[in-house]
Amino acid sequence: MDNKEAICCVRTHMQCAALYGSICLASYFFIAQQTKIQFSDRLLVMDLDDSLELYLKYLRYEKNLTPNSIRSYTRDIVQLHNFLSDIKKINATTQLDLAVFRKFLKSIDRNNYSNRTILRKYSSLINYFRFLEENGLIDIQLSQFISVPRKRERLYTFLSKKEMEMLFDSMEVEDHLNDVKNNTSLQARNNLISLHKRNRLIIELLYSTGGRVSEIEGIKLKDIELKEDEIRVMGKGRKQRIVYINSKCHYLLEIYLKESRPELSLNNKTGMHSDDLHLLLNNKGGRLSSRSIREIVRRSVLRAGIKKNITPHSIRHSFATHLMQEGAGIREIQELLGHENISTTEIYSHLDIKKLKDDYRRFHPRAK
Repeated sequence: MDNKEAICCVRTHMQCAALYGSICLASYFFIAQQTKIQFSDRLLVMDLDDSLELYLKYLRYEKNLTPNSIRSYTRDIVQLHNFLSDIKKINATTQLDLAVFRKFLKSIDRNNYSNRTILRKYSSLINYFRFLEENGLIDIQLSQFISVPRKRERLYTFLSKKEMEMLFDSMEVEDHLNDVKNNTSLQARNNLISLHKRNRLIIELLYSTGGRVSEIEGIKLKDIELKEDEIRVMGKGRKQRIVYINSKCHYLLEIYLKESRPELSLNNKTGMHSDDLHLLLNNKGGRLSSRSIREIVRRSVLRAGIKKNITPHSIRHSFATHLMQEGAGIREIQELLGHENISTTEIYSHLDIKKLKDDYRRFHPRAK
């Protein structure tokens, strides 16, 4: 029996223990004799890397988290593991304690992480520690002794309706054709036009659907129902929902599917089309990444002359804020955004209240 098989066996026994309230120690010690895994009394001694591998499988197959979420968890836990092994020479889960964790927190202070990043790291590590505790891989309830910092309330950056129109107007194809050099070949010119139409569609998709960048990136051809003006997206926790497109987005999507996407999927050397089934493709016929979408948004906003730090998520905020300003209910906006908790959606009511106060101070004759 190899180490991984032993881990699986141990995990099975741990699950049985949770169900029946007892642990089969005889089985534990039998596995220990067959492998390099050691046991200390009733505690399983596991290598940090093995514990991470087990935890990631748990996140993927039992918690059903998205690849992006799993990557975030992995980065945070690997950062802890690197600190433990390089600085403290700790390589086993049984060596984890509150003092060591505090020293790790002190070591990352110098990175000047944002409040949001710090909260995510706390969440990643606390959930990891809970997993170790529940499976008998750590001998203290470490997660219960960790105090999470308070979340700092902040108003999100978003575009006004006028700024959204400025952004859309700046992306008309005719304006961008002027940037194409006269000596550009017809093939290169067609490719540039296809890329621009794709970029224009991305901005419209973000604003029309209110989708997250990961949701827009993950759209596949089979997810699109053009006749119904609907798109199925995969949200957080692998939860699917339906988002809607407006008439302008419908038109741009139709043009992209008929003209631009076939151009982008074509390999000019082989004459073959890419077999990638994602809606948005890069200039090599592969799936367009979230990072590329962020860069497209950044450049588009810059070209429009808008002096704000705008990301795809800012356009999502704009979508929700404009709906709120037009009278949409908080529950409807929650559904459209795919928020699990309505408290997440309530930020937009705060934004609208701020606008009302600004308008009051600006227009009320006794407020000046």
